[in-house]
Amino acid sequence: MNFANIITVFRLLLTPVIIWLIFSSYYKFGLIFFVLSGLSDALDGFIAKQFNQKTLLGSYLDPIADKALIVSSILALGYVGAIPPWLIILIVSRDLAILGAVIISWLIESSLKIEPIISSKINTFLQIFYIGLILFNLSTRESIDNLDLHILPFFAILIAFSTLSSWFTYLMIWLKNMGIIGNIK
Repeated sequence: MNFANIITVFRLLLTPVIIWLIFSSYYKFGLIFFVLSGLSDALDGFIAKQFNQKTLLGSYLDPIADKALIVSSILALGYVGAIPPWLIILIVSRDLAILGAVIISWLIESSLKIEPIISSKINTFLQIFYIGLILFNLSTRESIDNLDLHILPFFAILIAFSTLSSWFTYLMIWLKNMGIIGNIK
């Protein structure tokens, strides 16, 4: 296991700590560890590229660590009432649908290779930024009105659109790979 993968495993192990901090209402520490997790994501990617440490293990671990952090944080923040239920359902449904497509492809021995697409990268960035904003808002003594009333609802809608866009694009890729639809132009 190389250094980039060790950082990824560290990020994966930070996720339960962050979730515990959210459930325990230690939002400032949750925000600090969430930011630390985000920085470690950037660091492991940089190290893997710069020092030729890309591995098959890393190609699986990195998205697992990202999804574990995002989905767990979304669910925990939803549990404490900081994220609207409709957005939680949309985000989790998309990720479960992608996981289901991968499992079905694997079971029927299809050669599906899921690679990050631009809409998915944008979606991931928006979700991470949104979680960070919520943790920042929860960590202040009094919530910031403009953040509560305008910015967080705006980001919720933006994330809904980006989630649907990413979901639709992955669905088209999967349907094409399965031979259900022809070439998309």
